[in-house]
Amino acid sequence: MTPILETKDLAIGFRSGSKEKVLHRGVALRIHKGELSCILGPNGAGKSTLIKTIAGFLKPLKGVVNIDGAPVAERSYRELAFMLSVVLTDKVSVLYSKVSDIVSMGRYPHTSLFATLKENDYHHISKAMEQVGISGMKDRLFHELSDGEKQKVLIAKGLAQDTPLIILDEPTAFLDFPSKMEVMQILLQLTRTAGKTILLSTHDVELALQVADRIWLMDSGKPIVTGCPEDLVLNNEMNHFFEKKDIFFDPHSGTFRIKTSHQKKIGMKAGSHVMMWIKRALERVGYEVVEPDDTLHRIIAGESSNILLLSPSGKQHMFEDIESLINFLKKEQ
Repeated sequence: MTPILETKDLAIGFRSGSKEKVLHRGVALRIHKGELSCILGPNGAGKSTLIKTIAGFLKPLKGVVNIDGAPVAERSYRELAFMLSVVLTDKVSVLYSKVSDIVSMGRYPHTSLFATLKENDYHHISKAMEQVGISGMKDRLFHELSDGEKQKVLIAKGLAQDTPLIILDEPTAFLDFPSKMEVMQILLQLTRTAGKTILLSTHDVELALQVADRIWLMDSGKPIVTGCPEDLVLNNEMNHFFEKKDIFFDPHSGTFRIKTSHQKKIGMKAGSHVMMWIKRALERVGYEVVEPDDTLHRIIAGESSNILLLSPSGKQHMFEDIESLINFLKKEQ
């Protein structure tokens, strides 16, 4: 099956006169129809440069970018407008334009010289707003929307363009966490129900692990690594790319954790999700959680409103919540 997007021996970076600054070379990447791929990496890794090169905004220093089997460099801007839509990270400031007006801009490649919208265009505009969940705000002014609402409008604009490939540069950059989750959920749903192929860059590693079919890991001076998110976790690539001093990626929880110094030990066996949160709280306040033995305080049971601690002397202590347990242990020190 021909990939929707494929790069071959690609080198990305910048030209200034006869000088070149290469950020990455030998880049060979691909995306197939209906996949959601996330580019992850720190600032300065070249994520935006890669996206702009793929979209045709920057020329490759070497190699080719193919969309639907044909090189981007050989396509006109009009041809590209039928193949991919792009949503960049820059905040858009448009005064006194309705949401429906912004979304309708996605239809311009399909219209005549005078940008006259026809019945089919209005169908795509309406469908795009419905898919993103903004039909009820079509008459609102764009500049009065929240950042999350604006991002949905721009995604709807890309959808209205009706291209097989949608590329987004940091679509969740300015959003609060619930809005980040909502946008990512919308993008995932578009690949599953509308058959769209989506490539996006993001700093939201934990969200990307939940929704991406494939992840591209980027960092300065390192080859780009790609793979299924779960494989990248299990083969320790996530730690390899992101681990810093006193920060590590926990493969058990799929989250980044802060390393804490363990000055004390407490016994506890793994169990319910409540026990997992008890363990996290204990580690946060400086306890190393180990296998239980008679010389240590031991967590015997951990259920909601029922946390049982057994002291080395055999005395039992019952706590209604984790905070009460932590406060008791602090007094015992």
